[in-house]
Amino acid sequence: MKYLLLDTNIYIDMIVSRSSSHSADSYELLKMLLDHDKVKIIVPAIIETEIKRHIASEIQNVGRLVQKARKSINEIYWINHVEEIKKYNEKIKPLSQTLGNMVDEFGKNEEGYINDASQKITELMQYKNVIRIEENSSLLLNVQKRKLYKLCPFHIEDKESWADAMIIETLINIRDFIDIHNEDEIYFVTRNHTDFSKGNNKTERDLIHPHIEKELMKNQLMQLFHYRSLYTKTLLDDFSEEAKEANIYQSLMEEAEEERRARIEDLRQELDDFARESGGLTSLSSDDAYIERISESTEVEDLISIIESLLSSLSAEIEDVMHEYDQFVNDLNEKPVDHLIAEIQAYNVNSPFLQISYENSFTEEEVRDSVLEFVNDYLFSVEALESSLESIEYKDYFEFNELLTFNDLDDNTVKLVVVGQLNPRNDDTDSIWIQLHKNEDRISYGEIEVHYGYMNFDEDGGASDGSAETIDYRLEKVINDLKEIVQENRDLINEISDDLIKMRAILSI
Repeated sequence: MKYLLLDTNIYIDMIVSRSSSHSADSYELLKMLLDHDKVKIIVPAIIETEIKRHIASEIQNVGRLVQKARKSINEIYWINHVEEIKKYNEKIKPLSQTLGNMVDEFGKNEEGYINDASQKITELMQYKNVIRIEENSSLLLNVQKRKLYKLCPFHIEDKESWADAMIIETLINIRDFIDIHNEDEIYFVTRNHTDFSKGNNKTERDLIHPHIEKELMKNQLMQLFHYRSLYTKTLLDDFSEEAKEANIYQSLMEEAEEERRARIEDLRQELDDFARESGGLTSLSSDDAYIERISESTEVEDLISIIESLLSSLSAEIEDVMHEYDQFVNDLNEKPVDHLIAEIQAYNVNSPFLQISYENSFTEEEVRDSVLEFVNDYLFSVEALESSLESIEYKDYFEFNELLTFNDLDDNTVKLVVVGQLNPRNDDTDSIWIQLHKNEDRISYGEIEVHYGYMNFDEDGGASDGSAETIDYRLEKVINDLKEIVQENRDLINEISDDLIKMRAILSI
């Protein structure tokens, strides 16, 4: 019997089309192989849990990517010339409309996509020839020991790899769960070279980590064990007979070609990264390093600090003036009504334009309400104050999307939004935009410009030319404009406080 143990990401790629090496029918092809009864899959229970945990976030990320693409399209502008604009509109508008429809469609169906993916995983885990292995006390204890002795995957400093450790313990103790014979073969397929392989270079990534090898040998499993990194290639090379008998060989061949192309692209990226890193530049394999540098920069930390200071102060001042208003209401209610009526009448005589509504037929409650109605109608809206306070939200860290949002006292929605996309590539530049919006209008923006630099080598392997990577910050204007908007609201709050003082004087409370 041949046994397959697949890492979490292999299953996720069958459900989410994030890798070109897995076609849309990978899921069904695996079930067809299992139907043939010559292959069984080993599934540690933790893998099912991990798949379902990651599937939701992967599907949600699909939605975020579509939204990002739509925003990027909408932010494009063109040369303001009749013929050029006409060409632009003919090409861009259909793209924008299509992406808009995709965003809407995804929003309507997102929950269904997640439920469908989860159901598919459940069905696969319960399919014939799938052996699901639950954790027991012995496995859990062994995982704890791996952590204690810093054995793979805990050999990496400050990395919590409990799920990977459970996969390893299930593998090396497989005889406790399955009757393994000497003619059987066990294939472990994973792309996680960091946690499972001997090393990350081209040679060592195809070798199992020595910690695991030693334990497999101890349990007399090494002679049955095969370590692989490419799922489709493994099925073609090591399961060719079974694949042909299950009538999936041709489909696997097509997948393998895509897998080969993806592998070549990965190797090219590795060579490029090696060249860059040898020249002191950052790897282009991910935008995470650049985003981390931006987040930890003095300029962005100052921006986040300013946001926190501005909005926490605004929040505190709104709370203070609301407390002043509450105290005003309490003092108003404690003032004898006959004295209050006299003050209202005196004010109305001296102020022919703005009158506090009063009639002799008013009850005591109506008299006091008329004062509060005057305050709300002519001085300020208590509801607007409460709405503004409740709306204040801000991040104490940097990320794409909204950094802050609040409703000002005129019921405008103010937002500071991070948009843009980093696509690291040699000798090129991207920008992140910090946009200040009031309602739907962008009123200001700042820019973080990233130049990725490059490094070229001559035929002798020496550096021939290159340029340094740089990150330039142009945030002064958007910060100043944000300060101005917040200050305008603080000024209004001070006016409200002054108006309450004046009302107290008018009513002698």
